[in-house]
Parts: sequence; C-alpha cells; structure tokens
Amino acid sequence: MDFSDLIALKIQELMEQQNITIYRLQDMSGVYASTIDLFLNRKTKTIRLENLLYICDALNISLSKFFADKRFENAEAKDWLKKKK
Repeated sequence: MDFSDLIALKIQELMEQQNITIYRLQDMSGVYASTIDLFLNRKTKTIRLENLLYICDALNISLSKFFADKRFENAEAKDWLKKKK
C-alpha cells in the first residue's frame, strides 16, 4: 500500500474509533476541514508533517505510536522514483 494512502487510512480508523467527524477534528486540531477532507478523500497525496502532528494530538496519539502500526513496515512511496546505484 502506498505510504500516503496508509496515513489517510490510519487517520480515518482513529476518527471512526473515536466517533469524530472531519469538522470535529478541525475544531480539535486547528487543521482546516477542507485540508483534512482533501487528504482523506485522496484528492491530494500530501499532508504537512505539522498538520499530521496536530491531528495526532487531537486524536490522543503520538506520532511514534501512529507510525508504530505494522502496516507502515511495507508501505511504499509509489509516486517517487527510487534511484538505483
């Protein structure tokens, strides 16, 4: 799975577990609902690290715990070319 897709999936899972809407997450994190919506609906493939930090804080999870998910071990950045030596 693409790294960016996995981040979006993880955020959605945490939101569902805590019964939080995009608008509630905006209020809790300070990240605009439109920014969250564009990322979660995959209309943009990037999220600023600061915004992810704010979202994680609002969802009561540290960045280290967020990325401790085993699924991140096999994630790839498919849109980037890997340079071969």
